[in-house]
Amino acid sequence: MLNLSFDHRSIGHIAMTCRFSYVLLACLLLPSLLLPGLLFAAENTDDDAAQARRDAVLVRAIERMQDFNYREHPEVIAAIDRQLHRTQGTPEFIRLVKKFQPAGIEKQLIETLVGDNRSAAVEAAVLLLEMEHGRPLVRQRLIDKAHGPVVAEVLGLLGNGRAIYFLSEITRQAEQPFDLRRAAVVGLARSKGGQKKLIEQADQKQLVGDTWLIAGALLARSDDESLRKAAGRVLPQPAQKDAKPLPPVDQLAKAKGDAVAGMKLFRGVATCANCHIVNGHGKDVGPNLSEIGSKLSREAMLTAILLPSAGISHNYENYVVLTAEGQVIAGLKMSETDREVVIRTADAIDRKIEVDDIESMKKSEKSVMPENLHHLFGQQGLVDLVEYMATLKKADPS
Repeated sequence: MLNLSFDHRSIGHIAMTCRFSYVLLACLLLPSLLLPGLLFAAENTDDDAAQARRDAVLVRAIERMQDFNYREHPEVIAAIDRQLHRTQGTPEFIRLVKKFQPAGIEKQLIETLVGDNRSAAVEAAVLLLEMEHGRPLVRQRLIDKAHGPVVAEVLGLLGNGRAIYFLSEITRQAEQPFDLRRAAVVGLARSKGGQKKLIEQADQKQLVGDTWLIAGALLARSDDESLRKAAGRVLPQPAQKDAKPLPPVDQLAKAKGDAVAGMKLFRGVATCANCHIVNGHGKDVGPNLSEIGSKLSREAMLTAILLPSAGISHNYENYVVLTAEGQVIAGLKMSETDREVVIRTADAIDRKIEVDDIESMKKSEKSVMPENLHHLFGQQGLVDLVEYMATLKKADPS
C-alpha cells in the first residue's frame, strides 16, 4: 500500500520546488492532505512572484475543501487577503469575495465600484447594495464630486430596484450638480424600471427641470412603445417655429457652430445682451455670462435656452407684484424692506414699490427670460449661439 505519511515540511518543500501545474493538480486531488505543506510554503518565501503562485494554489485548494472553516486558520486568512488585494478590481476579485465573504471587504468593493473594469464594478455594486454597511458607502460615493457620475453609470448598468432607488434620489435633488443629475437620468433611462421612475417623477413634478430635455430625449428612444408615449405626454420636446421637432438635446450639443455668428446673435436678434452682461457688454438683469463656458456644458446651455423656466438660478426668481392700482410689475426682487420692494424688470429698470401700495406679491414659476427664443434664429442659430457661449471662459491666471 502506498505510504502517504509525509510531514508538512517535506510537502512544503515539494510545493516550493514542483512546477505550478503539478502542484495545482495535486491540490485538486488531495487538498486536505496537502494543506499543511501549502501553508508552510505560502508563509516561507521572500519571492513575491512565488508567493503569488502559492497563494493562488492554496486558495484554490481551500475552495475545493468542503466544510472547511478557513477563519480558524490565520495563515489561510492571510493568503486569501493577499489574493484579494492582488485581484482587486477584476472579476476574479468579485468571485473570491462571493466565495469567502470576508469581513470588512466593503472598502475594497468601493474601490472596485469606481474602477475601470465595468463588469467587476457592476458586480461590486450588487454586493455593496446587499450589505448593511455597503449601502451608505455607495450613497457617499454617489454624491462625491469626483466619483458620482461614474457610480451613477454603474448603478444604471445594474438597473435593479435598489440601484433605481439610489439614482431616483439624485434626480429630484436640485442642489446636486447638473452633471451628476444628468448621469443619474442617463442611468435610469438604461432600464425599463428606471424609465418608469423618470416618467413618474416628471409627472409628479419631482424631476429637476434642467434635466427634462435629456430625460425626454432618452425616453423617446425606449424600445417600449407605451413608455415612449407616456414620456411624450409628460416630457414634450421643444419644436422649431415651423412646428418641426428639434433634434434631441444631446445630439444638438455635439453639433459644431460658428462662434462669430453666435456672438452677433447674442448681441442682436437673440436679445441675450438685453439681460446678461458679457465682459462689460449688456444689461445686468440675469446672471453674468462672462465665464459661462467654464461653468456649464453645451447641453446645459441648450437646456437653459430652450426651457428657461426649468432651472431658474437662485436669486434670479421672477416675482409678480400687483399694485393697489391694478398694475402688474414683474421681474427680479432686488431688495425688500419694511417700507418698499425693488423689482428689476426685464428692461433692467428698477421699480420701487411702497409696501402699502402692494396688493399681492408672488414668486412665479416662469423665468424672466422669454420662452421660445430659438424661434427667432432657428436651429443653426441655436447651435451658433451655444458655440459662442462655450468660448466664454474664466481667464487663465498664468
